[in-house]
Amino acid sequence: MFSDGLKHLLKGELHIEIEGYAANGKEAIDKCAKEKFDMVLMDINMPVIDGIHATSHIKQHKPQLKIIMVSMLTDLPSITKALAAGADAYILKSDGIEELSKAFKAVSKNEIYLSSTISHLFTNDTFNKIVSKEQYISFSENLITPREQQILKLIVEGFTDAQIADALFLSDKTVSTHRKNMLAKLGVSNTASLVKFALENKLA
Repeated sequence: MFSDGLKHLLKGELHIEIEGYAANGKEAIDKCAKEKFDMVLMDINMPVIDGIHATSHIKQHKPQLKIIMVSMLTDLPSITKALAAGADAYILKSDGIEELSKAFKAVSKNEIYLSSTISHLFTNDTFNKIVSKEQYISFSENLITPREQQILKLIVEGFTDAQIADALFLSDKTVSTHRKNMLAKLGVSNTASLVKFALENKLA
């Protein structure tokens, strides 16, 4: 039922052409070896060979093939294993069509994408340990909100919290909270490290 619903969404809403279907991990591996696909939607819990091992095997032989993990599992170990195996995106079966669309657009631009419902589980420090540097920077850009990007730009320019608050019509406490959130998200310990990270990775 889920597969049928997903096929309908892909064809009807996103206008994606479906070239094949696999009932288990081994079948997915075999099909990917024989056929030329642009993207694969993969589940974790599959018979014969699970989605983690199937992803790892496919990526070893076809690293350019984009794999979007679609799962009902929301625990950090499962998500981490999927990303470490080479998944380019991880979204939930409970997510709507908008998340699926974002995932397709992100991976088509060689970016990595995490569903907004699970992205909060990662800081960039954690994320950096399991994905490539290119994916890490992409994730950093997606993790920071537009408001935080505004604040980060002013921090880099040397503005104090009070000055930022005046410029953006916010309270000092709100600016301070955003600053602390960015430190946590990007896995850095202080403002100097935050500025360095932003400049090195062109986030501001």
